[in-house]
Amino acid sequence: MTAAADHAAEGRVAAELRSVPDCPNLAPARHELRTALADLGLPLAVVTEVVGDYPSPSILINGVDVMGGIGEGSAACRLDLPTGERIRVALRQAIGAEPATAVTEQGRVDCCAQPGNAIRTDRPRRAEQVSDSLRQVHRAILRHFAATGTAPTDADIRAGINAPDLDTATALRELAREDLVAVDNAGRLVAAYPFSPTPTPHVVSFGDVEVYAMCAIDALGMPFMLGTDATVTSADPHTGEPVRVIITNGAAMYQPAEAVIVYAATGDSGRSVDTCCSTINFFTSASNAQAWITTHPNLAATVLDQDQAVTLGRDIFEPLLA
Repeated sequence: MTAAADHAAEGRVAAELRSVPDCPNLAPARHELRTALADLGLPLAVVTEVVGDYPSPSILINGVDVMGGIGEGSAACRLDLPTGERIRVALRQAIGAEPATAVTEQGRVDCCAQPGNAIRTDRPRRAEQVSDSLRQVHRAILRHFAATGTAPTDADIRAGINAPDLDTATALRELAREDLVAVDNAGRLVAAYPFSPTPTPHVVSFGDVEVYAMCAIDALGMPFMLGTDATVTSADPHTGEPVRVIITNGAAMYQPAEAVIVYAATGDSGRSVDTCCSTINFFTSASNAQAWITTHPNLAATVLDQDQAVTLGRDIFEPLLA
């Protein structure tokens, strides 16, 4: 028996896999759990599978959700699918092989390493916590995109803030450290979530303005942030078929009616623009979405229904210009 197996035999490691009936993401979660157990020399006997009204799928190690949740709640398709990395961390902690921390630099749990936080669901909190001058710059950037569909110049940013002595280049770098925007090595904007200064598959039209969104969720959140009706046009990356979403008075109508959204991330730490913006897309059907996920095994991915996607976009972006 290995030392890890001894720990399991002593009852020090217990894994619970929770799901709702017919959960489409149960099999990948089960595979990740079994692989992690095998890698650490732990027996499958430590696993209990339960079906009920849970965020699904959830994996608990010694009663603690590996993704940081509480493992309780109403039946729902879970956005932050359990990842192999987080399962292994929890198992190592259970057998005493790793400290009970899993954070990245600056002491924060990485938000881009798994769906659920891939596009920083904490973005409104981050935006509120920066200084007043940085908040002015951030909002000036967003408002310029909304008014023109293009990235602002330094002069445009200065015209939108009440801080004449502010170094905008430094401000952009500081906003980028919070992943509220992204800049290249020369300090130029490459993202101002939800806006993209360069073409993407996701075009949002409102009034006379047409602008690119960084990803499908950003596109859906944009009209809520701006308090306007909008039309989103995109394409299924698996088939190339068009997808259209018309948002009127906060209600979204999808064409085709069977459209879904894949919410995926690479699992690497880093900026949203690098880890998930290109992998969060509209699909014409759940079957196309699953087919695409199958061909991208390196991604942590889940399928969102239309209401889940709209709610996520609204919750992330609506507060930014409130």
